[in-house]
Amino acid sequence: MTSILKLLAGLTIFAVTAGCVHQPIQPAPEPVEKEEIQFIQAPEDDLVELMRYFDALQGKTKAEILEEYNYANSHYRESANLLQRLKLVLLLLLPDTGFQSNRVALGLMENLPAQFESTAATITFKDLLVMLLKRQRAANVQIENLSEKLRSTEAEAGMLKSKIDAIKHIEKQLMRKITP
Repeated sequence: MTSILKLLAGLTIFAVTAGCVHQPIQPAPEPVEKEEIQFIQAPEDDLVELMRYFDALQGKTKAEILEEYNYANSHYRESANLLQRLKLVLLLLLPDTGFQSNRVALGLMENLPAQFESTAATITFKDLLVMLLKRQRAANVQIENLSEKLRSTEAEAGMLKSKIDAIKHIEKQLMRKITP
């Protein structure tokens, strides 16, 4: 019994000393209010102007877009200014227009004059646009190839079905002749 009391006394002393050594929990720091995100006003560059132009096109009617395209096509097609060419390209890429042409847009971007004016951001945008147009062109070619394969496979399946139907018909004829 004395050994049990000694053991309990030892555990009690251990628990008390462990409690004294333990550091109190620090209160959690109060959350700091989120700072508002501030946008740095960069000087106007060609890319900002191009995005504003694209945004303006979204609010125009089809007649206004056609008028804008006719002007851009006659004034910007041979321009040495990359921004003007990109405006024409944006018009050419608009969906549901009679003048939409990814091929012509890609040609305008790939065949720039030897000396052209632009900013680094606009050149990067042009490179991105060219890459996307090339990938879209490759995807369209692949879609056409797969569509052709699908049509030929469907035709082959139709021929096989007609042959199977003919064989079934022959089997029925043979079965009728065998049964009295």
